[in-house]
Amino acid sequence: MGRSDLARRAFDAGVAGGYGNTVFAHSALISAYARSGLANEAMGVLELMKGAGLRPTTVSYNAVIDACGKGGVDLRFTLGYFRQMLKDGLCPDRKTFNSLLAACSRAGHLEDARAVFDEMIHLGIGRDIYTYNTFIDAICKCGNMELAMQVLLDMEAKGVKPNVVTYSTLIDGYSKLEKYEEALKLCEKMKSLRIQLDRVCYNTLLAIYVKTGKYTEIANVCDEMEELGIEKDTVTYNSLINGYGKQGRLDIVSILVQDMRKRGIAPSVLTYSTLIDIYSKAGMHGDAFNVYLDFKESGLKPDVVLFSSFIDTLAKNGLIEWALSLLNDMTEMGIKPNVVTYNAIIDAFGKSKVITEDDPEVGDMGIVGVYGGQIVRVVNPMSRGGRPATEIRMRRSQELFFILELFQKMVQQGVRPNVVTFSAILNACSRCNSFEDAALLLEQLRLFDNFVYGVAYGLLVGSREVWSQAQSLFNQLGRMDSPTSSAFYNALTDVLWHFGQRRRAQQVVFEGINRRVWENTWGEFCLDLHLMSCGAAQAMVHAWLLNVRSIVFEGRAMPEFLSILTGWGKHSRIAGASTLRRVIEALLNSIGAPFQVERFNIGRFVSPSAVVAAWLRESGTVNILLLHDERVQQQAASPSPNHLVPRLQALQL
Repeated sequence: MGRSDLARRAFDAGVAGGYGNTVFAHSALISAYARSGLANEAMGVLELMKGAGLRPTTVSYNAVIDACGKGGVDLRFTLGYFRQMLKDGLCPDRKTFNSLLAACSRAGHLEDARAVFDEMIHLGIGRDIYTYNTFIDAICKCGNMELAMQVLLDMEAKGVKPNVVTYSTLIDGYSKLEKYEEALKLCEKMKSLRIQLDRVCYNTLLAIYVKTGKYTEIANVCDEMEELGIEKDTVTYNSLINGYGKQGRLDIVSILVQDMRKRGIAPSVLTYSTLIDIYSKAGMHGDAFNVYLDFKESGLKPDVVLFSSFIDTLAKNGLIEWALSLLNDMTEMGIKPNVVTYNAIIDAFGKSKVITEDDPEVGDMGIVGVYGGQIVRVVNPMSRGGRPATEIRMRRSQELFFILELFQKMVQQGVRPNVVTFSAILNACSRCNSFEDAALLLEQLRLFDNFVYGVAYGLLVGSREVWSQAQSLFNQLGRMDSPTSSAFYNALTDVLWHFGQRRRAQQVVFEGINRRVWENTWGEFCLDLHLMSCGAAQAMVHAWLLNVRSIVFEGRAMPEFLSILTGWGKHSRIAGASTLRRVIEALLNSIGAPFQVERFNIGRFVSPSAVVAAWLRESGTVNILLLHDERVQQQAASPSPNHLVPRLQALQL
């Protein structure tokens, strides 16, 4: 019945009556706790048993080992009970080893699982289908599919016939490694062996077809399940909702949600987080927030992943008030935000822009936010011409205050920032009204990483001696994934460009190009700025045009047209509203570069090479293209925070 509480009452009654203090009663209670995964209670009964002078049997230890595995106890403790069992002179049996293998599998410890599997051979204990399936599961969780297939061959050679669980585990293992072709081949093999697929197999198949975008196959799997009388469960619906949501078929998503309710299938945390993600990405923030409110009433225990993903989506869409409201909800529910949660909000402040009435991404909608727990829509009452300068300054000051407050919360909760946090802080610095505000914000980095702070501040104030430290920082970034590395370069370049350190910004950009931070960006006659931030892109345009100028004066042949690619804003909240495109267009106009938007591609600027060459030959052009720094700090300058920079030690990011 799964009622370990009633089992305990029966046990206590027997002990109180003077007839329950036996090995069998204790072992039965340990087994009751094991079935429910209540490891601490099971271990407590074993100690109680020993304290009563009773000698545990193999059955007693098997039950404790099983409870430890199901309860997620540290594998060292579980293996410790096995060693204790041997020390007590007891012989382990097949159930002992099967329980140990299950514990190793749950913990993801393949080497321990192999040792247990080999020990069975050494002791001459036969392995059954459960043994093999559990061992294969441990192998698949560690991603060693080659070994898993070898074990499959071994079990067939030993006369143990694989079943639906065996193949389901292998299919799931290949699927998680995104080796979908191998997974589908195993499905076909199952059918050829006349092994009936179960719901777990069908759910894995659905997940594969969702990830590969094969919607005809999704419908076929659903029909097949219905014909065989296999009921859909929460996992099935989650896959379908995710798949059709990614396809933008919100009508089908709505039908699926209604069908779940009609069939009485309870949504999981993943169901809610998937729906929130789908509606948020579709710009249906009201629907997303309603799903969140439903989730709060569901009684399900939220996790940090749900909150972080929702906060990230809201923040990226500029709904920072909502994101902050959710952060408060999160902490009130006792869920500790992680670095991803904080990064999302800080990054949103850093990348947000001052909204004006004629902004194409806002229009007449006004601003949506949360006040006092209620969703509110504030209609923009401004007159034409945007917000007054005082209001803009107040908003930016408020943003600065919020970011500083978020950093303090991170300190209080012991959340250590990472490179993404540093990038978000630098983005926020590039929006500050004054150098003093930026310096105040940058100072927060010093709380966590004096080295990163020293490099960023040194570059910002024009220190000549900081470049060697910067090189060390770039070396560390080189060991990270490309998106993380390029985000930091983009953010650092933006803040340098914003505060007039134009040559330094260009120097950082060249460092990024040499280290292949941005792939396929620089070509002699074509510049691709898709992956670059506004500051990095502007610094790049100046350098590229100077390079073209050198080609012109060398008299080398050039193609008929030169081009600069920015993208047209395909992934912007409003299609075509590319900030980078607008910035580069303004830059080209300000320096008088003879580039025009291409007729059939608004994300591409082109010019006949002959026209560009004539412009570059003009005497004043070179002075326009050469960049200068507003701050250049001489060696042995007056004492300032920058005198610490040369003595900083490189720390691991």
